Amino acid sequence: MLAKGFILGKDAVGKAKAFDEKLGFTSTATAGVASIDQKIGLSQKITAGTSLVTEKIKGVDQSFQVTERTKSAFATAEQTVSSAGTAVMKNRFVLTGVSWAAGAFNRVAKAAGEVGQKTKEKVEAEQPPQPSQSEQKPPEGYSPLH
Repeated sequence: MLAKGFILGKDAVGKAKAFDEKLGFTSTATAGVASIDQKIGLSQKITAGTSLVTEKIKGVDQSFQVTERTKSAFATAEQTVSSAGTAVMKNRFVLTGVSWAAGAFNRVAKAAGEVGQKTKEKVEAEQPPQPSQSEQKPPEGYSPLH
């Protein structure tokens, strides 16, 4: 039903579009809006207003040097973080701790892999061997398929 509804909806949209093209509603409305825009100059007023606001913002930015101060603050913060990171990594205690943690992680991962392998081997050893497909008998009342 949904698929048929979509097809019907698409057909209805197509018919409405054809009807609009025949009577010219959209083109008449577009021409009317363009005519009103030309008479009152709305587009030009919006453009002029946008330019005026942009110029005022630039003036405030230049007066208070917002852009330059922001750039300077970011550069200072970046340099501070970089220096702190370098100092931390040069600290022998931090470096030793990081090396120890990485080594411990590697040992745990290796041990987990070995435990998984031994568990798999143990489960396989405890399971009785499964008869092959040709050795299996079909249930009572059924004949094998070939």
